[in-house]
Amino acid sequence: MANRSSLENQAWGANSFVGGSLCLDFANTQGGRDKTRDDERLPSYLAAIGWAHGANMVSEDEVRLLQAVALQKPVETARSLQQLRLFRESLYRLFSALVSNQAIDPADEECLRRAVAEAVNLANLQRHPDGCDWSVEVEDAGLNTLSSRIALDAQRLLLSSEMPYVRECERCTWLFVDRSKNKRRRWCKTETCGNRARAARHYQLKKI
Repeated sequence: MANRSSLENQAWGANSFVGGSLCLDFANTQGGRDKTRDDERLPSYLAAIGWAHGANMVSEDEVRLLQAVALQKPVETARSLQQLRLFRESLYRLFSALVSNQAIDPADEECLRRAVAEAVNLANLQRHPDGCDWSVEVEDAGLNTLSSRIALDAQRLLLSSEMPYVRECERCTWLFVDRSKNKRRRWCKTETCGNRARAARHYQLKKI
């Protein structure tokens, strides 16, 4: 069953995952060329499942389970997609505010707090060699699996030592963890936004 037009025909290659964190890559499924966020890359819930699989957030078996639920419950699925997109934009605004040292909108903080609480309520505590973490199973969360796993990842990032190195691309709205040696990364992708910025600067210099 996991074909369905290859989960809405969206190709999720390496260039789709430059954030360095699941929640940032999720925020980056909107926008991508400039500071407007009008390039929707999750046109359907099936496309969202495809993205989650490309991000290694769900396994092949989980893809099949989520796809089956989505096809069986179209009304709930449409509602889940709308909520997922609203959560994404709220998450983007929250991280963008933190990156630019601006005040966080209380509504966005509450949105994340509620998402994390709901995720923990659905999760099981799982042991790892280096400690414990919350694990959300598709059988428990259903259509909320994606938002729950993303919410928990956002909480991890916010409380981690990498949070001070989260950046927003200077040309578009994509977010990323700056893991460069000198911590001076400016672009989500050098070959796209970096090249566009240089071309624009060159054009402006020629006009002078």
